[in-house]
Amino acid sequence: MWRFRFLIKGSEQELKWLNKLAKRGWCLVGIHGNWYRFKHVRTTFRIFSEYVPSELVTEITKANRIFQVLATVQVKKPDIQVVYTGSDRPEVIQAQVSPGDPKMRLNVALGMRDKAMNTINLLIFLGVVFFGALIFMMQNGNQLLMIQLYMLVGIYVLFRFWRSAKNLQQQIVVLRRETRDYDGAWMPTMHVYIEPLTAGLDTEALKSLGRWRLVGHSRKGGYLYDLQTLASESEIKQVLRPVVLNEATVNVVSWLGLAPIGWFI
Repeated sequence: MWRFRFLIKGSEQELKWLNKLAKRGWCLVGIHGNWYRFKHVRTTFRIFSEYVPSELVTEITKANRIFQVLATVQVKKPDIQVVYTGSDRPEVIQAQVSPGDPKMRLNVALGMRDKAMNTINLLIFLGVVFFGALIFMMQNGNQLLMIQLYMLVGIYVLFRFWRSAKNLQQQIVVLRRETRDYDGAWMPTMHVYIEPLTAGLDTEALKSLGRWRLVGHSRKGGYLYDLQTLASESEIKQVLRPVVLNEATVNVVSWLGLAPIGWFI
């Protein structure tokens, strides 16, 4: 059985999906790009994944242990391989395992995102060339109907890739916030206005939200900050609530809006 999934290799989401199929008797036997190959087995497998330097993969596959190496995937940036192992031993199936290194998962996800965007751009270019050629050669109404059908199929395929890329980007946002690694990320600027405050925020302790910049403060204790972040308005308020006064009001204006009106420096 073959299945197509656009998932971060070695991610928790991918493992949940693989183990869900494994409980139904479908064990992973190979991965080719975003295509996963399974075979039906009589025993239930527990599947694991780990990031391994390429030079150590050969030694791991030769090792005699309770885990069977089911598949390996080469990642170019960084130069590692994702090794998928499995076991049908009861003590392994019931074991509690923590997810892999989030920093490594982020690097793998960023590489997959770049590949996905290149694929989408290539599909758009080929689609324009293909439909342009069809329109140029169109001679009757039947061909017009075929062009419309091809366009619908093309739009559907492009939508599926776009949806997969969007899902991947959402996972990248979570990993960036977890690792606090915002290098190369485009982060919209949110305007955060808090009143009253006796002193400015300790922005070093709030780095998990993003990059802070004090714009100014009023005589009444109102502080205005610009925050470059990937968090939503509700998430910002949720993080700030425990560190400000109970009677303080927290206003967050999105990057498409304006700074609060009526405050004076």
